Amino acid sequence: MFAVTTEDPLIGWSLFPQSENLYLKHLHEILGSVLFYVVVYQWVAPFLNRLLFGKHYTSIHDPGVKINFDVHTVSYFQCGITMYAIAPVIFTSLNLNVVTYKDDRCAMATALTLGYFIWDLGVCLLHYELYGLEFLAHCLSSLYVMGLSLRPFCLAWAGKFLIFEASTPFVNNNWFITQLSRGASKPPVPFWFNVLNGLLLMAVFFTVRIVWGFAAILLLLQQMWKVRDQLPMCQTIILLSINVILNTLNIFWFSKMVKIAKKMAKGSGKVTKSH
Repeated sequence: MFAVTTEDPLIGWSLFPQSENLYLKHLHEILGSVLFYVVVYQWVAPFLNRLLFGKHYTSIHDPGVKINFDVHTVSYFQCGITMYAIAPVIFTSLNLNVVTYKDDRCAMATALTLGYFIWDLGVCLLHYELYGLEFLAHCLSSLYVMGLSLRPFCLAWAGKFLIFEASTPFVNNNWFITQLSRGASKPPVPFWFNVLNGLLLMAVFFTVRIVWGFAAILLLLQQMWKVRDQLPMCQTIILLSINVILNTLNIFWFSKMVKIAKKMAKGSGKVTKSH
């Protein structure tokens, strides 16, 4: 395990490069991230969706569906950026002090993600009738956790929890396949690709969000116990509660995936027998 990580490649743009306050030191990354996702959502995502999906996108009459197309496209960008940002910090030592440890690359990954969730908050509020309380609560929870990391608090663990995003591309693929298949006489996506994506989704989701999700909480609790006299008690309780709730929800979503997979297997089995 490594305690020292590579430097933040964006630190040269910092408005407050000498500040000990991580919010100020990485403010440029938070603001830049917000601006980036606004640009991607407003212009890049619609362009790519028109290019890739053609009439499947341009002929959409329901504005909510078109918004979801663009939001899911933004999500691909967010996942790629997150994986790049956390790659050097995933294997930082598990024994670092959760209260005092600082690292610019960990802070960069957190700041960029914080910017994404600020953008996401704007989308959830602007289109509340579409996303509702569930998505708003998830966004606010994520904002709190990312914001708390820059205190710093559990900063070295930010990248370890952000590995959850590894399942996001498969979730997005599944959503696009479902949308493109609606009303189509012939499925636009090969059945084998749909099955492969579903299997990868379940495997990655189960590994990173459930197995690692609960293991990470137990390991984090172990580290917190070592410095229990230094912990900000209120923030600690909120942080752990959010993680337990989100992990429990992941079990719920995984159970739904299993049910859908079983239905698909039965359906394909019936088709095979009829032929």
